[in-house]
Amino acid sequence: MRRNGLDNELNLGLGLNYTAHEDERGIGFVEAGLYRDSGSRLAKIAGVGYQAKLDKRWRLGGALLAVQSETYNHGNAFIAPLPILTYDLGSVKLNAVYIPRYGDYNRFAVLGLYFSLPLSR
Repeated sequence: MRRNGLDNELNLGLGLNYTAHEDERGIGFVEAGLYRDSGSRLAKIAGVGYQAKLDKRWRLGGALLAVQSETYNHGNAFIAPLPILTYDLGSVKLNAVYIPRYGDYNRFAVLGLYFSLPLSR
């Protein structure tokens, strides 16, 4: 990855998460965020998702996200379905996302961790 100019291995960012629907089985949400990607460029994401509740704090599901960064897809925005595992700490959520390699959109598979701040309903 280094020879491809993708040597930023700590991709810090921040997201906002809004719960649109919640019941005993799962949570529907809207999320948006910014982070410094592997090419050290600013990446912007926004989308909707659903996660099943595994227990009180753990959730597993996915989101359909719009992504834009100069690092991915020649700088053109695109939509990607991504799996997301979340641990809800109350005032902040810790999320793990897997971004698979997919042609010119994303040349390397990536496992990412990010925090999101929940907005009140």
